Amino acid sequence: MTTTATSKREQVLAAAEVVFARKGFDGATMREVAEAAGVGLSLVVYHFTTKEGLYQSIFEARQYVNDDRLARLREVTDPQAPDALDRLVSAFVDPVLDLHDDPADVWFARLVLREASDPSSQDRAIISGLFDPMAREFVAALERILPDRPPGYHAWAYLFAVGALTQSSFDARIDNIAGPDAAGGKREHLRRFLTAALRHS
Repeated sequence: MTTTATSKREQVLAAAEVVFARKGFDGATMREVAEAAGVGLSLVVYHFTTKEGLYQSIFEARQYVNDDRLARLREVTDPQAPDALDRLVSAFVDPVLDLHDDPADVWFARLVLREASDPSSQDRAIISGLFDPMAREFVAALERILPDRPPGYHAWAYLFAVGALTQSSFDARIDNIAGPDAAGGKREHLRRFLTAALRHS
């Protein structure tokens, strides 16, 4: 694939993140993505064939985020270390919140929120194929760090943490509740909230 073709493909993927994040999988069309990317519909079809193929490609192109999370998690080799839980939470949170630092990247975080909360996502293999393998490693690590919890606790705790993390992709709500200055401490507040919830629940 030539450099020009690669850049056009990336241009389409960037536009598709915004369109799908705003409209959802069912609401968005390939034509809308093409218009947002400033390319012809035929080029989008050439690179991705179908809307499903385009949608899948967005998440595959961003899989480096989950790879980074797993790499950081695997560095937590001593589950009894005093900072093991803090490091697990940082591994879970920080690569995602890094996306929030760039207005272009934050659209992917918002798309993940939409996909995770969409009942029809069960018809696609995005969450089950690209997120659940990582989830199982985090749950297993939680079981090692917090071994005295009842059955089912660790998996539910992971899903509750996902809810808090994905909801953090929009700052408009916190602006409305507490003013624009409140959004600046998001990373530290989220880390502390999740760590305390896991440690004391």
